[in-house]
Amino acid sequence: MKDKINKVEEVSRDLYIIDSFFAGLPDQCGVFLLRGEKNILVDCGTSVGVGHVIEGLEGLGIGELHYILLTHIHLDHAGGASFLLDRFPGARVLIYERRAKHLVAPEKLVKSAHRSLGDSAPHYGTMRPIPIERVIPINDGYELDIGSGRTIRAVYTPGHSSGHFAFLERGSGALFCGDSLGHLFPESGYIFPATPAPEFDGELSLSSARRLMELEPDLLLFPHYGSSGRCREVVEQYIRKLERSITLAEEEGPGGSPRHLAERIMSDFPEMNDEETRLLKGIATVDAAGILHYLKSRGQG
Repeated sequence: MKDKINKVEEVSRDLYIIDSFFAGLPDQCGVFLLRGEKNILVDCGTSVGVGHVIEGLEGLGIGELHYILLTHIHLDHAGGASFLLDRFPGARVLIYERRAKHLVAPEKLVKSAHRSLGDSAPHYGTMRPIPIERVIPINDGYELDIGSGRTIRAVYTPGHSSGHFAFLERGSGALFCGDSLGHLFPESGYIFPATPAPEFDGELSLSSARRLMELEPDLLLFPHYGSSGRCREVVEQYIRKLERSITLAEEEGPGGSPRHLAERIMSDFPEMNDEETRLLKGIATVDAAGILHYLKSRGQG
């Protein structure tokens, strides 16, 4: 049951999703809190929406946050990090070692992101620098001890971006998949891939999805948005949807229109209200541009 004040939903014991109200809408972008001997946040939302995250943490009585695990460096996942570090001075941020520099000096990243995002850029906000001493660089296979005999394993999952990670909580089998398996419509279970330029790579995305399936998780956790226990079915659906999107992009041919491709990709989306349709049309156009860019980089577009 959702708490209407703090915008928090309990997913399972000691595991919560906090809605960051991306673009002012519910169920679009959330962060996950794993509460225990050490309190862990997975992703942190945008600089625009991080206030909702802090409000949610306070509503749960979280006085101390130990670690923030970033699945990747995109603004809707990492933009709010510095604000959370201000609020929780004992917290440290874990990020892929090759992306740590962007947390310390984010200016180039923000400019590049805004160019790619186009009209959607205001929803994604910005990113402030983080002191290097509060950053923990990680690689594939890194294990974080979170107390009470529990560990979280970092799993390198490039494709959505070249620096993407998922995180597996070994004891429960919960897999924080970031954007490696796309976006989930929570009510219908529909999946659509997240494929933004310039780093999206179709082959790597498919390979990463298959790697996640081999981990045999018991629960998939989506920042966009919610959770699913039908893990194999979800991964298989993601693979089908991504292959379909790439085929549609190939049919567009050289000079294909991202807007037209987005319309084709969205043709079987579940029913949405007008606000959701406007938001997701913008996101789908960014994703369509990413697939076209990927094909062009391979000499297919």
